[in-house]
Amino acid sequence: MKRTSVICIVAGMLALAAGGLPAAEPEWNRAAIRECDRACLVAIIDGYMDAVYRRDPKAVPPLAPDVRMTENTGVLDVGEGVLWRSKVEPTGFRIHAADPVAGQVALQARLRIEGQHALVAVRLKVDRGKIQEIEHLYVRNSGFEKSIDDAALPLLTTPLPILTEDVAPARRTSRDLLYRAANSYFDALEGDNGKIGAFGDDCVRHENGYRTVNHPPPGGRMMPAPFIPTDPEMLKFSMMTCAEQIDTGTFAYMKRIRPRRVLILDEQKGLAASFPLFIHDGTSRKAAPGAPPGMLQNLVTMETFAIRDGLIRHVEAFPFVTLPYGLGNGWTPGSGR
Repeated sequence: MKRTSVICIVAGMLALAAGGLPAAEPEWNRAAIRECDRACLVAIIDGYMDAVYRRDPKAVPPLAPDVRMTENTGVLDVGEGVLWRSKVEPTGFRIHAADPVAGQVALQARLRIEGQHALVAVRLKVDRGKIQEIEHLYVRNSGFEKSIDDAALPLLTTPLPILTEDVAPARRTSRDLLYRAANSYFDALEGDNGKIGAFGDDCVRHENGYRTVNHPPPGGRMMPAPFIPTDPEMLKFSMMTCAEQIDTGTFAYMKRIRPRRVLILDEQKGLAASFPLFIHDGTSRKAAPGAPPGMLQNLVTMETFAIRDGLIRHVEAFPFVTLPYGLGNGWTPGSGR
């Protein structure tokens, strides 16, 4: 054997002995395996957020070797981006959705970024105790974020109990029904038909902290904005139910809502959490032939559905991250058109 080959082998053995190569996985031991239940997933995302608040990537719970992270759909490394490199502080508004079967957990929260109100969604996928996927969405000082002022704070101070309380075991909705009910919401929007959706008559939708549906007389906000309309027709629209608003065809400018990514089915809390991509290609199903193009953009958000007895009772939607038309969600190849 050549002298150089012997030197290489010896160097490799020394590096292994010194810990220069990745440690081998432990021997198989079935008794050592612990299931990551809902509490485990919530602890992981809370630990991740604690690391964000401290701006300390080294404090993140274990990462998978192939971990992938996006922020507002752009691919970044852990430690990069606005959330990691800004002063981020928690508030009392936090909604956890966790799915031990899928190994996914998400947080929908109002935070303070550099002292300013911000709406944030964070999703993690956990594989065998290690974080495999990280998704950040946030809005501040642009787009819909301009509407986050004192008028929005009452509904962004403490989450409604329907979003945080456990559902009694006897009343829990199956995973399949949670999934179908959440998708029915998007089917109704795409079909301009509220009857398609699994809406309870008491269904309420909050967008960026504003209630936009089912207001008691004399009506209130009909869009995620601080002003209360004075036009009688707009006030009438704001008092409609979730299904009635869709029946008007007002949302016909939404060409499609795909992929929906209903990723988290939280049976314990009765929640289905989704990260849909809204495609606005400038057309409308209600437009007259030859009409000029309308809204031309995409939008990604987090929508959390509180579902009881198979019906949608509440929708919490934020943050609304707007993108140029054609851009996807950062996770689904080919999305965006």
